[in-house]
Amino acid sequence: MKRVALIALAGCSLWAAEPAGTFKQSVELGYIGSTGNTDSQSFNGVYKNDYQYDEKTDMHTKVDILYGEKSGEKSDERYRLFYDVNHYYNGDVFTYGEASALRNTFEGYNQQYNFGAGLGYNIFKDEKQFLKGKAGLQYRRSNFTDEPSDNFYYLKGGLDYTYNMTNDNQFTAKWDVLDNLKRVKDVETVIDLGLKILIVDKLSFRLGFELKYDNVPPVGKKKTDTTTTAGIVYSF
Repeated sequence: MKRVALIALAGCSLWAAEPAGTFKQSVELGYIGSTGNTDSQSFNGVYKNDYQYDEKTDMHTKVDILYGEKSGEKSDERYRLFYDVNHYYNGDVFTYGEASALRNTFEGYNQQYNFGAGLGYNIFKDEKQFLKGKAGLQYRRSNFTDEPSDNFYYLKGGLDYTYNMTNDNQFTAKWDVLDNLKRVKDVETVIDLGLKILIVDKLSFRLGFELKYDNVPPVGKKKTDTTTTAGIVYSF
């Protein structure tokens, strides 16, 4: 399904480790509504924090909520939680651990839980660009809305790219691929693109696009889901 929402998705810097003990937060709210031939409204709320535990270890948490109505009927309801920790060894090689939870009955999940770990590497970085890759194993527990619950193990690979056009304006791209070890040809991929432009001080304007493709989606659901976003970002 396609949807547009005024949301804020502030990204953390990938260039260099912050001083130990650095703690950054952001609270983001978005709303869009229309009246006339079609009455619709959607609300999105996001909370994020980034914590530099020490010079080699960083931690990140994100919680977001999406709710939408169309002509008085609920059309979207999604809750997501994501946490990850990265520990660097020689400046370029790192290990990571992550955990996430999802509830989205419109996508076919009463609950979905993910736990993973793996190895990453800083492929290249300079004053303007940064690219890192990672690969690992992920365990998933899915409680579906219209079929029995199941457990899966996935191989997961991903790339994170950041391009600093200036000190305040930034383009980001993220690509993740999951290959189910239990089901043949069950592949899931997510592409997330973002462009953030500074307005003033801690306020920025951001355009975002997310595409999710699941080759074997839950029963009765479409394989492709896209989200387009435009919003104001407040970081502190």
